[in-house]
Amino acid sequence: MMYRYLPICAVTALSTSLMAQASTTIPTGFDKAEGTYSRHIPLRYTPARIQNGYGSKSTGWTVKVIKELWARADKNAYLTTGFSIDMQVILSSKGADPTTSSMVFKKNHGSDVKVFMKKKTYKFVPFTKGTTFPNKWSIQLKGDAAFVATTGNLVVDWATYTDSKNTSKQNSNLYLDAARFSGTPSGTRGKNTTYGKPCNPTNFYNYSWNYNVGEEFYHYGYTRSSGDVVMSWLGSKKIGTAIPGLTGCSLYAPFTMIHPSVVTTTSTTGYAKFVWGKVPSVMKGKKVWAQCAAVDSKLKQIRFSRGNEITFGDYKMNYAKTISHKYSYGFGTTQIFNPDKDDARYGWVNTAIAFDVR
Repeated sequence: MMYRYLPICAVTALSTSLMAQASTTIPTGFDKAEGTYSRHIPLRYTPARIQNGYGSKSTGWTVKVIKELWARADKNAYLTTGFSIDMQVILSSKGADPTTSSMVFKKNHGSDVKVFMKKKTYKFVPFTKGTTFPNKWSIQLKGDAAFVATTGNLVVDWATYTDSKNTSKQNSNLYLDAARFSGTPSGTRGKNTTYGKPCNPTNFYNYSWNYNVGEEFYHYGYTRSSGDVVMSWLGSKKIGTAIPGLTGCSLYAPFTMIHPSVVTTTSTTGYAKFVWGKVPSVMKGKKVWAQCAAVDSKLKQIRFSRGNEITFGDYKMNYAKTISHKYSYGFGTTQIFNPDKDDARYGWVNTAIAFDVR
């Protein structure tokens, strides 16, 4: 009988490799460790949708067969009243964006995007805050068929539904365990300032967001009424021209570039968002001016927002591992949300739900 022995260096390397592969969570390292953050979406408020992105250094794999994803409650979570909802999960890997840079959910997915788990009804029963942490992996998202991640990147897109009317509900206090990483900054921050006065109403406020190179720049406003039809435009200079026949209304940016879409507001806040695309590097240090206008549902009143002055920068945070999330949810009558049709409103890099991958 012949025995074969591995050199001690090979044994050490093999041991290290097995240890590195031991973690089955995304991001890696949270198998037995409590997450460093929590997320209220998609269970604390419903309906909701959260899109989580993970880079290859956060997944720890190059190819992975995924049959199930498991989530768990945050250490501070509890549930006072049970509830039932439908849930759906979509996955993608090839060409998926681990930074989930777009507020348009579908733009962050890769070419292999697939409904991993079709809508299923889940029942959540009340529970009290735990005493031993982390909590057990208790929320099973089982795929209808296995998904093969052909790259180290993964986007997990999790939606929850209440009813056909997208009635909003609050499920206190069901937060999920999540990870949040620290990074180091570089570059110069872009900025957004406002000027002028809105009209019809005088609190028709507007804002701009994501004004650094590589970010998806968007402009949004609140007309304060449901059913308004809203438009947005960018100007090449700052102006302040009174509009004849509309007392108190002014044009604060010329119509240099008009957004190709109009938005009909669906909530009493009159929220309307316009995505302009990713900021190219040539825009660093440049300025644009923005404004919104709207007409009410009965075509009787014209509204104008104040002006925005946007200065583009190249500020960014640099992370050793890439994770991210984008999300939105329904809240009362002020924030109506359809998970299948509406875009994200919030989100950033360095934060994502922790999953156990099986």
